[in-house]
Amino acid sequence: MRVATVAPGPAGHGVVRHAALLAARVAEHGVGPAGPDLVHAQFTDALWGPDIASAADAFTAWAATVRRPLVVTLHDVPGADPDPARDARRTAGYARVVAACEAVVVSAEHEAAKVAAFSGRVATVVELPVPRPVDGGAVPVWADRPTLGVLGFVYPGKGHADVLDAAARHPSRPRVVAAGGPSPGHGPLVAELCARAAAAGVDLVVTGALSDADLAAAARAVTVPVVPGRTVSASGTLATWWGCGRRPLAASGPYVREQATRRPGAVIVYGTLDVTDALADPAHTRLGAPLRCTAGADHVALYRRVLAC
Repeated sequence: MRVATVAPGPAGHGVVRHAALLAARVAEHGVGPAGPDLVHAQFTDALWGPDIASAADAFTAWAATVRRPLVVTLHDVPGADPDPARDARRTAGYARVVAACEAVVVSAEHEAAKVAAFSGRVATVVELPVPRPVDGGAVPVWADRPTLGVLGFVYPGKGHADVLDAAARHPSRPRVVAAGGPSPGHGPLVAELCARAAAAGVDLVVTGALSDADLAAAARAVTVPVVPGRTVSASGTLATWWGCGRRPLAASGPYVREQATRRPGAVIVYGTLDVTDALADPAHTRLGAPLRCTAGADHVALYRRVLAC
């Protein structure tokens, strides 16, 4: 079987990284890229255009030119935006993308429910792949004292401020580490977070962009791993923590609650972030064994079903 993977955008973008990881996983099941039998595209509006209407235009125009069948994985699925007008624009754009494809993949049941609501289509749920451990990263210099860590890009809504506030509430004032740099256009947020940290008497370290090996080393070195975003549709960051052997504290939201049910013991769900217990017993934030990942096999099974239709 041959599958062409399409995910336009910078190599460091989470969706592009997902596409590359998935291609590697399906290759382990004998799937190659050349002379494809089908095409598998990854869609989030930010990768295909400056706004949702432009992104949907670009995707549907491209879809009309490619080999069929066409499978699409949707990311950042709309349907619960606090801005109703923005949500309506995005759901209309995503519905156009869905209509242009023979099969639709999402990463969680709550995303499948959204797709059904705005398009009437049944989406196949395939869990995000869990990255395998990467070795060779340097031991971080900031790991000389207890830390609370957040992985990935710094952007509004990611939850760094909540982690700073939790550190400020704890008597020991643990250091907060943002293992990553600002996403494009959000550089000023780093200065805002630094000012918030200074006012609260908390040491904040923003590492900037890290290699895969250094990101893994950071994930292993953090005392308490935290996934503070509440509105995430599906979280590659959560999967990265798991790949590094960590069991993070994660803010309650649809995706996190679903993962807590699907993967018992893999995540510590919270309503209000309290790091007291985790700082007292950091071993509780480490997984006893690697998590099982079936994303590659599940995608291959989907490809076979689509090609058989």
